Amino acid sequence: MKLADKIKLPEGRRLEFKEMLPTNADFAKIEQWGNGLQLIADDLKEYPEIKLLWSEPGMAFRVTFVKNLYLIKLKHELQHEFQHELQQELQQELQQELQQESYYTKVLKILLTKESPTQVISDQLGQKEVTKHLYEVLKKVREQELIEWTIPEKPKSKNQQYRITKRGIAFLQLLSKKN
Repeated sequence: MKLADKIKLPEGRRLEFKEMLPTNADFAKIEQWGNGLQLIADDLKEYPEIKLLWSEPGMAFRVTFVKNLYLIKLKHELQHEFQHELQQELQQELQQELQQESYYTKVLKILLTKESPTQVISDQLGQKEVTKHLYEVLKKVREQELIEWTIPEKPKSKNQQYRITKRGIAFLQLLSKKN
């Protein structure tokens, strides 16, 4: 007897609902799909130009076949678009740096090799001490998201360092293309 038959309702009313627990047959179907996807994934190793992606958004699952060439092309297009936007946003800085390299670019080049605290950046710039001008440059470059703090939640930490961002690397690439 079903649960809906056990519940008494007024004349003419019906109770309809779906059981949420899967049956053994449902588990068997899920198991078959899982094995089938693994077999497909194994077979696709012979086709390196196709990538199989699966994910589980919520209670469902999603299977996607993607051409790797498409992903490479899309990545290239997005990178080109990103560099174009960056060039438009930072046009003034690019022009200034092309005329004469300043601390702006020198800081980015220092951070390109490794993360560094303010004192090390100052030393590599040949300064005897950290100057107000260096703090201003670091603030400007950070606000333009070309560099970031390694510990963003603690800006005043004694262990705070700076690192270059993807945007900062793209800026240096644009600069080198212009030279």
